[in-house]
Amino acid sequence: MASYQVNCIDKPKASSTHEQITHIGYYESLDRPRVVISVAEAIARIEVNSQAFYVSTERGKTYLTIVKPENGGKKHLKSLTDRAGIDNLLTLEEV
Repeated sequence: MASYQVNCIDKPKASSTHEQITHIGYYESLDRPRVVISVAEAIARIEVNSQAFYVSTERGKTYLTIVKPENGGKKHLKSLTDRAGIDNLLTLEEV
Protein backbone atom coordinates (compact mmCIF):
# COMPACT_ATOMS: atom_id res chain seq x y z
CA MET A 1 0.00 0.00 0.00
CA ALA A 2 1.33 3.42 -0.95
CA SER A 3 1.53 6.05 1.78
CA TYR A 4 1.58 9.83 1.16
CA GLN A 5 2.24 12.84 3.35
CA VAL A 6 -0.61 15.36 3.13
CA ASN A 7 0.80 18.89 2.92
CA CYS A 8 -2.23 21.06 2.13
CA ILE A 9 -6.01 21.15 2.48
CA ASP A 10 -8.94 23.01 0.97
CA LYS A 11 -12.19 24.14 2.57
CA PRO A 12 -15.09 26.13 1.08
CA LYS A 13 -14.15 29.11 3.27
CA ALA A 14 -10.52 29.17 4.37
CA SER A 15 -11.23 31.12 7.55
CA SER A 16 -14.09 28.87 8.66
CA THR A 17 -13.50 26.83 11.80
CA HIS A 18 -16.53 24.57 11.35
CA GLU A 19 -16.63 23.67 7.65
CA GLN A 20 -15.23 20.31 6.64
CA ILE A 21 -12.18 19.91 4.47
CA THR A 22 -13.14 19.18 0.84
CA HIS A 23 -9.71 18.32 -0.67
CA ILE A 24 -6.24 17.21 0.42
CA GLY A 25 -2.95 17.62 -1.41
CA TYR A 26 0.25 15.56 -1.49
CA TYR A 27 3.26 14.76 -3.66
CA GLU A 28 3.56 11.31 -5.22
CA SER A 29 7.30 11.93 -5.56
CA LEU A 30 9.70 14.86 -5.33
CA ASP A 31 9.93 15.31 -9.10
CA ARG A 32 6.17 15.38 -9.75
CA PRO A 33 3.63 18.18 -9.23
CA ARG A 34 1.34 18.25 -6.21
CA VAL A 35 -1.72 16.02 -6.46
CA VAL A 36 -5.00 17.38 -5.05
CA ILE A 37 -7.89 14.97 -4.57
CA SER A 38 -11.30 15.24 -2.96
CA VAL A 39 -11.84 13.93 0.54
CA ALA A 40 -14.38 11.48 -0.92
CA GLU A 41 -11.67 10.08 -3.22
CA ALA A 42 -9.17 9.84 -0.33
CA ILE A 43 -11.74 7.99 1.77
CA ALA A 44 -12.44 5.56 -1.09
CA ARG A 45 -8.71 4.84 -1.48
CA ILE A 46 -8.28 4.28 2.27
CA GLU A 47 -11.32 2.00 2.44
CA VAL A 48 -9.99 -0.32 -0.29
CA ASN A 49 -6.51 -0.27 1.29
CA SER A 50 -4.84 1.05 -1.86
CA GLN A 51 -3.39 4.17 -0.22
CA ALA A 52 -2.82 5.72 3.19
CA PHE A 53 -2.39 9.38 4.02
CA TYR A 54 -0.61 11.00 6.97
CA VAL A 55 0.52 14.32 8.36
CA SER A 56 3.93 14.89 9.85
CA THR A 57 3.95 15.80 13.54
CA GLU A 58 6.53 16.21 16.27
CA ARG A 59 5.90 12.55 17.12
CA GLY A 60 6.40 11.38 13.54
CA LYS A 61 3.70 10.24 11.13
CA THR A 62 0.07 10.55 12.20
CA TYR A 63 -2.17 8.65 9.80
CA LEU A 64 -5.55 10.01 8.77
CA THR A 65 -8.60 8.10 9.87
CA ILE A 66 -12.13 8.05 8.52
CA VAL A 67 -14.82 9.41 10.82
CA LYS A 68 -18.23 7.84 10.25
CA PRO A 69 -20.87 9.90 12.09
CA GLU A 70 -23.45 7.79 13.93
CA ASN A 71 -26.29 10.02 12.75
CA GLY A 72 -25.66 9.05 9.13
CA GLY A 73 -23.79 12.25 8.34
CA LYS A 74 -21.06 12.60 5.75
CA LYS A 75 -17.80 10.68 6.28
CA HIS A 76 -14.75 12.88 6.77
CA LEU A 77 -11.05 12.62 7.57
CA LYS A 78 -9.18 13.55 10.69
CA SER A 79 -5.79 13.02 12.23
CA LEU A 80 -5.05 12.39 15.85
CA THR A 81 -4.68 15.50 17.93
CA ASP A 82 -1.29 16.64 19.14
CA ARG A 83 -0.38 17.70 22.67
CA ALA A 84 -2.06 21.07 22.12
CA GLY A 85 -5.34 19.31 21.32
CA ILE A 86 -5.33 20.35 17.65
CA ASP A 87 -6.22 18.14 14.69
CA ASN A 88 -2.95 18.39 12.75
CA LEU A 89 -4.76 18.15 9.43
CA LEU A 90 -6.39 21.53 10.12
CA THR A 91 -3.02 23.23 10.62
CA LEU A 92 -1.87 22.62 7.02
CA GLU A 93 -1.72 25.39 4.43
CA GLU A 94 -4.65 25.97 2.13
CA VAL A 95 -4.42 24.88 -1.53
